[in-house]
Amino acid sequence: MRLAKYPQLYDHGRLREIARLGLDREEHRTYLTEVAEQVANRLGTPFAVLDVLLDDAQVFLTGCGPIPGWIAEVGGTPIEWAFCTPMLQQRAPYAVEDFTADPLHRDNPLVTVEGVRSYAGAPLISSSGFVLGGLCALDLRSRHFDDRDLAYLTEMAAETVRRIEEHAES
Repeated sequence: MRLAKYPQLYDHGRLREIARLGLDREEHRTYLTEVAEQVANRLGTPFAVLDVLLDDAQVFLTGCGPIPGWIAEVGGTPIEWAFCTPMLQQRAPYAVEDFTADPLHRDNPLVTVEGVRSYAGAPLISSSGFVLGGLCALDLRSRHFDDRDLAYLTEMAAETVRRIEEHAES
């Protein structure tokens, strides 16, 4: 199923950028794990993940916290479940205090089955200007993320992209 709402998912330039950076390949990305851990600790969330948005899947580059076994095993989710897709258009951080009240995501299996309740994320924007995915903090309880939290996520997303691009060049 194509997500017509997000034509950027299918942008050939964006997908080439993901491939150029090696983000479409399964790989241990220990150089990014520290970022996820710092985000979870600073924001006080049980989970933090770095993901890349392919045309049909959300692939987790790294994460921390007790990510459900099946998600960790497959390394991602169908693209339809990705909370980060709005950032493809907005190109800005955003937060959701309670997914059960959010019309866009309330029926998402990550909410209805896995119990995710709140989210804050910032886009990973490459130096070429493409939104690659997101840096996200997630919680199993409803909670408010303020402007400082989103500014911090934006800083850390820029640091993540710097590390990804540096790693691809080496």
